[in-house]
Amino acid sequence: MNRRLAVGRPKLFEFVEREPEQFFGIEPGLEEFLRDTSLAGDATEEEIEFLRRMRFRGKRPAPIYYYRELQNLRDPLHFRID
Repeated sequence: MNRRLAVGRPKLFEFVEREPEQFFGIEPGLEEFLRDTSLAGDATEEEIEFLRRMRFRGKRPAPIYYYRELQNLRDPLHFRID
């Protein structure tokens, strides 16, 4: 780009080819986690949707894994509010 004509920094656009998202059945550990109100009793819909989208190759997490992941999502040290 001609720097005299364009104001600001140049932007780079990239395209990535991906397979369409496929619906996988709910993980057994997640299903157990959601049924146990002592673990998932106060989980929001947004948090549950995040947990549903997680994919694992050849591994099946236990319900406690999802509980710990939920704790990580809620920990203010992990996410900044801008």
